[in-house]
Amino acid sequence: MLKEVYVKLIDMKEILELDNFLTIQNVCSICYKKNRMMGIIGYPGAGKTIALEVYTKHHKNVYYVRVRKSMSTKDFYMRLLECMGVENTMRDLPPHFIMNKIAFNLNLNRKNNLIIIDEAGKFKPGQLEYIHELRDLTVNTTGIILAGPEYFKDNLDKWKKESVIGIPELHRRIHSFVDLVRPTKREVTGICKHHGITNPTTIKRLFKDSDNFGSLINQIELEMDI
Repeated sequence: MLKEVYVKLIDMKEILELDNFLTIQNVCSICYKKNRMMGIIGYPGAGKTIALEVYTKHHKNVYYVRVRKSMSTKDFYMRLLECMGVENTMRDLPPHFIMNKIAFNLNLNRKNNLIIIDEAGKFKPGQLEYIHELRDLTVNTTGIILAGPEYFKDNLDKWKKESVIGIPELHRRIHSFVDLVRPTKREVTGICKHHGITNPTTIKRLFKDSDNFGSLINQIELEMDI
């Protein structure tokens, strides 16, 4: 239901003024146009996934992959190949060959490309080594977004300090990390009014009780059912 609500609001002024949505669109645009690798860090319910999916939908050569805990390294890169529209004929080959195929297609394009990796916090250090390699293979043609919760950045910093193999090199290649913000009173008021909730006391309570956009939508739905 949360996704449906946000999709319905995408073309409304209120959602376009949400700080996190605009921040994510801007970061994606920078990486897309300048071939940078950046991190987007945000709490659950910050609106990362919807904003990333919207950018993917409205731009060419943008490939969105959401990491799942059950994914192996090969599973991830096979999924990326599928997103790129490349025929799946490499299942029996090692990840190295699959990555070379991905890099070949991205570099052959010679246009702006963007790989968006959502839920990157599910990657293990060994899997992040491959991201380092993919970055080096496509640095002149492709931007990369690594989006995850706060603990993703915490883990990267910890692994870098501990000199975990491959992590210091990857960390150095990430241009910057952008932190998403909690809902502001202006945003909560705008979303409430869009749903017909105008009572100042109710809005104040919803703002106090909702520390993320997901919980805000849930609270609004409960309020409308009363």
